Amino acid sequence: MGKIGLVDRITHSLYNIYLGREGFATEGGEVEGRIFLTRGLLEALAVFQEVYANIADDIMIVVLVEHAYLTGELRYCDPAAKGVIASMTAGIEDFNDALRAYEVVQDAVTYKKVEKSYSHNSKYRHKGMPKDAFHIACLAATARLRNSLSTPGINGIERDVYEQRARNMVAVRNVYWELQQIALG
Repeated sequence: MGKIGLVDRITHSLYNIYLGREGFATEGGEVEGRIFLTRGLLEALAVFQEVYANIADDIMIVVLVEHAYLTGELRYCDPAAKGVIASMTAGIEDFNDALRAYEVVQDAVTYKKVEKSYSHNSKYRHKGMPKDAFHIACLAATARLRNSLSTPGINGIERDVYEQRARNMVAVRNVYWELQQIALG
C-alpha cells in the first residue's frame, strides 16, 4: 500500500481509538467503546507492522506515519494535558526536522559539507555517523514510547502498538545510518 493509504489508515485508526475512549467515558457506552478502541488499536498495529516490513525500501513512510499518528493523537488530546501536548508537539517538530535531514542525506555533496559542522565527539555519533536531526527525532520518539510503556493500565494491544513503534524507530535509525555511510562514503 502507498504512503497516502497508510497515513489514511492511521488517521482512521486514531478516530476509532478516540471513539473508543469517548465510549468508555460515557455511561452505557463501555461495550461500544471497547469495540472502537480495539478496532482502532488493531488497525494502528497492522499499519506499524506493515511500515516495519518495508523500512529498508522506504524510510520516509516511517516518518510520515509516525508524524500522522502524533498529529492525530494531538488532535484528540485533552486540552488540559499540557505536558502531553508539549511532548507531542515536540515530537511533530522533531519529525519535521527529520524530513529535512533525510532530504539532505540524499545529496552526498551537500551532506559531506554539512557533516563537517557536526561534532566528532563519540556521544554525538551513532556508529561513527553524526547524530543529526533524523537520529534525534528517532531517539526522542523511542524515549516517549518507552515512557508510555511504563504507564499503568494500558491494555495488551496498546502495549503492542507502542512496542512496534519503538521497533520501527530502532530499525529506521539503522537504515538511515546506512544512507549516511553512502553519502559520506
